Amino acid sequence: MTASRPGAGSGRPGTPPDPGLVRTCEQLGRALNALAGGRGPTAIAAEARKLSPPESLTKQTVNDLYHKGRPSEATLAAFLRVCGVPRDQHAAWQAARERAVGRPGGTSALHRLVDLVRIDATDPRALGVHAAIDVPGAAGALPTYVERDADTGAAGLRARIQRAAAEATGQFLLLVGASSAGKTRCAYEAIRHLLPHRWLLHPADAKQLRQAAAHPFAGLVVWLDELQQHLSGRGGLTPHLVRALTRSGVLLVATLREDFFQQYAREIGSGDSRAYVSAWEVVRKHASVLTIPARLSAAEQARARAAAADDRHLEAGLRIDAVELFPAIAGAPVLARRADGADPCAAAVLAADVDAARLGVLSPLSIGFLRQAAPGYGQERHRGAAPHDWFESAMAYLTQPLVGPTAVLQASAPPGAMGVHGYRVAGYLLQELARRRRFTPVPAAAWRALIEHVHDRDDLVRIADAAEYRMLFSTAKKLLYRAHVPDGNDASRPLARLLIGQNQIRQLRALADNGDAIIADLLVDHLVDLGRAKEAQAVLEVHGSQAISYAWRLADLLAEQDKTDDALALAYELAADSADPFADWQLAYLLAEAGRMDELRTRADAGSEEAAFRLTSLLAEAGRIAELRDLAHAGFPYAAHQLIETLIQRGRSDDAITTLQAIPPAGRYPIVVSTLTKLLKERGETDKANAMVHTLRGTSRPDAFAEPAETPAEADPTVDLVPLDEAELHPSAHHLSPLPALNGADKEQNQDLRPGAPTDHDPAALQPPGLLAEPDLSKDLNVSAEKGSGNSVERLAQLGRTQELRELADAGHHSAARCLARMLAQQGHEAGLRDMVAAGHYEAADHLGSLLAEQGRIEELRSLVEGGAPYAAGRLMNALIDQDQEEAADQ
Repeated sequence: MTASRPGAGSGRPGTPPDPGLVRTCEQLGRALNALAGGRGPTAIAAEARKLSPPESLTKQTVNDLYHKGRPSEATLAAFLRVCGVPRDQHAAWQAARERAVGRPGGTSALHRLVDLVRIDATDPRALGVHAAIDVPGAAGALPTYVERDADTGAAGLRARIQRAAAEATGQFLLLVGASSAGKTRCAYEAIRHLLPHRWLLHPADAKQLRQAAAHPFAGLVVWLDELQQHLSGRGGLTPHLVRALTRSGVLLVATLREDFFQQYAREIGSGDSRAYVSAWEVVRKHASVLTIPARLSAAEQARARAAAADDRHLEAGLRIDAVELFPAIAGAPVLARRADGADPCAAAVLAADVDAARLGVLSPLSIGFLRQAAPGYGQERHRGAAPHDWFESAMAYLTQPLVGPTAVLQASAPPGAMGVHGYRVAGYLLQELARRRRFTPVPAAAWRALIEHVHDRDDLVRIADAAEYRMLFSTAKKLLYRAHVPDGNDASRPLARLLIGQNQIRQLRALADNGDAIIADLLVDHLVDLGRAKEAQAVLEVHGSQAISYAWRLADLLAEQDKTDDALALAYELAADSADPFADWQLAYLLAEAGRMDELRTRADAGSEEAAFRLTSLLAEAGRIAELRDLAHAGFPYAAHQLIETLIQRGRSDDAITTLQAIPPAGRYPIVVSTLTKLLKERGETDKANAMVHTLRGTSRPDAFAEPAETPAEADPTVDLVPLDEAELHPSAHHLSPLPALNGADKEQNQDLRPGAPTDHDPAALQPPGLLAEPDLSKDLNVSAEKGSGNSVERLAQLGRTQELRELADAGHHSAARCLARMLAQQGHEAGLRDMVAAGHYEAADHLGSLLAEQGRIEELRSLVEGGAPYAAGRLMNALIDQDQEEAADQ
């Protein structure tokens, strides 16, 4: 942050102090002394008296301020005014005072947080910056930084950080891009350059995040590389934590791989878990998003070539791939060749790790999992020929460091632990291989290993969701039982959904009686739907004493069973004993449903607005205008509104106008006035309408209550999306060959099929409208197509240039993939669709599933379901029914 020059007009030289660097009282005193430009206490006190209005700063107060550095908030504000510091910069100095002095009764927030480090002292590798390839003669572990296009400009990363620092406001900056695109290095260089002396927190777990939110201070930088690791899990980053941090002036800097970002691109639905909704809000509603393409622009390439003259890393990387320079420097081609050269045993281990990750596992995978799952991927002849130490040899091959410390499988340990606890596939390989194996069925051995060896509850819930989507309901249920805790968690809803689908009332009741309130709630709904009201009442009676919401549901259920007196007796008891503001609404609703007008009137007279609203609504429905009129004249809440609306509905608009004019002001509501003025204007009586507003509201402006003109909806200010260039976000696969396919003999038998398989995982919905900008192909086409990616891709399709469409699709261009898949489907080109499916294009999987369903090819369609293809589950069910296989469908 840059403060204004101290003592405006004094001509004193010197660099203004940065309040963001202040951490102690001693530092604050020195900074304020520097801000004053060397003026002593006597001079400051004299200048304070000359201000208009004058400030009360004594010589002793200023002296204490310089030497003790513990001013009050008011004293500091007065001193800043004397020094000519603009008002918009006062907050940063007040934040510095709070950090140094601390809150009343406690120590400084700075000292409450552990593991803080100054940004200029951080290790970029510890923050997640990829190691560079080994190059003889290269100086340093990292190459010279090449400025990215995203760094500069008014909307660039550095401008956003500078604005946040200058205004002392918090912000949540999210850099999105492919693995090894340079996101983390870009973010690190920006904060190192702009905020070198600020404090940085790199939280190891959710506990540290919560501590930062509990003790934030302006100027703190919270570093969240690989944001997906912080979004999931109990106590992860939530909208509440983001708001708590940013409102306190904290800068959150995060990175997220583009494939994870796309998971949060679709709108949330009613079936989504609380964890997903929370993560969706963090990414979509609170983050200011900046895209970092993997492919360098022409300007970036020019800067890289200039820097390469003195940097062996850049020189070597440019020789490998000048466009995808940073994946090349991070060793992506080397890792790809290593994976491509794996023998069948090593390839099987790698495939198991990749599949676990694409099914939702974020934790490191244990040796036990890899050893148990890998045999499911090998062909029988390979398994038979495997040596006795096949697993040890495979792990040695996959974990051998290739480019610095990077290997195909990277050893990992949870926060606070030492030693190897599991393995993860290197980020670049995981991104590419997961895409290529996107619709490859997962063998039964891998599902069994996941059930036995994955222990993180959040991982288990995600794997269960993937299993349910593949119609593996028994597997999903086992996973959810492992993830479930007695008092309920994120496993409760999906587990209840599965059990309800199989009508397993006994299991649901056992879970509810064991303390899971979420399952109890869903069980009651299910029992009511089945007409088993007495059983629902029994569940509610058990839980009613534990939660007021269950007691109200019991009251509603009693009312539905025509046990009105019992329902109202319980409702009165709850309304009297409960501090719940909703209780008045509930009781008024039940009284209205029972037609108890006298009791509603009694409660309304006692001050219940809900009862007043229900009573006047009942009178209006019954057409009891005289009673409504009496209540309106008495100033009874809502009576005027209901009376006027009733008169207008009956065509008595003149009576409505006369009635309103006679009603005391206390009984008038703006909505009533608005309704009548609109009616008068429709009848051409504009002057009368304006005069009525003037008379009724006592304003000298007849148009003061006129309806406002419609304005276009404003964009959400919390989301600042920069268009993503898909072709740049998907680096080439460097000739990776597909990993082993599933051996047909090892597939899990889908004996737990049932109707209602979830088909809400629409991959097409993962593309947010207007988010992904694609390259202009008009120059390459040499046609007069309008400039724009959609037109260009459509033009390629019209010209039948399938090879160019395929190249774009393989580069990650989703519109090209959609066009190509549609073309192949229209031509009945099954082989072409299968090639696209093998490359991981969901657009083709959808069309292939439709083609197989039309031809009634059940077993091939079932294979698509096992691979998680979109809509395949629903198409399988319909195909079974069309072939009169209702029994198979019912299973």
